[in-house]
Amino acid sequence: MGLTEASANTPATRWRRVLLLGCLLAPLAARAGDGPLEALFVEVEAGPLKVFRNELGFGAEGTRYSEEDIGQDEPLFITKRASVEARLGERHGVVLLYAPLSLTTRAALTKDIRFLDTLFPTGTPVEHTYTFDGYRASYVYRLINRERLQWDVGVSLQIRSALVELRSQDGALYARDSDIGPVPALKTRLTWQPSRWLWAALEVDGLVNPTDPDGGALYDAALTLGVPLDDDATVSPYLRLRFYGGGVDNPDGDPPLYSFANFGFALLGVRADAVELLD
Repeated sequence: MGLTEASANTPATRWRRVLLLGCLLAPLAARAGDGPLEALFVEVEAGPLKVFRNELGFGAEGTRYSEEDIGQDEPLFITKRASVEARLGERHGVVLLYAPLSLTTRAALTKDIRFLDTLFPTGTPVEHTYTFDGYRASYVYRLINRERLQWDVGVSLQIRSALVELRSQDGALYARDSDIGPVPALKTRLTWQPSRWLWAALEVDGLVNPTDPDGGALYDAALTLGVPLDDDATVSPYLRLRFYGGGVDNPDGDPPLYSFANFGFALLGVRADAVELLD
């Protein structure tokens, strides 16, 4: 099982955006003593991604195809995320997340695939790119704020930037579909610190219509184990397991769209409080 870079843009371009965000927020952290900002947590993480499900169909006469048809079922992909959380007093928090996700694979088609108005015949060597970048803002309120246990609840709004491209490797056939739109969700996070040298967190963003699950869904669940490097947990390396997915079945769209995906992540990251670091 191979490792593939899950990126359509260059890694340098994406991480320059993260560094720019950090530079813009650093003055806020430095002035935390003059206002309500109690902490500014910055997280950066990377690791392998596994595609468990990715079913797609584009157009009224479009063929539904899956991860097996385009070679996404075998490799592991390398992916990254970054977030910033501002703690405003004891109870309030604002989280900004940058979650790029882009998978490019090559395969010879084992069946005909009609993508919008373009037919890709069986046996065609193709290159397939699936991009689902997320830009998410969340507000959380701390319902429980004890020394070893915290429980936050809130709401999230994710701006999705989706792009799917299918092209024959000789360049003769090409089709694409793209979309940008908002995705609201509910959010909850439970954090437990059993000792000064270990903390654990369960965090979920999600929204599913219980009366029509095919009408739209988003879920992002993560289980994290962190190890503080000092008594104040200013810097903490962590291991995070994440399950991320969702989709929509919209036969009345322009064009009609079917898209459902499930991804699993095993991530190593580091969390740092910029307020403490700059104090």
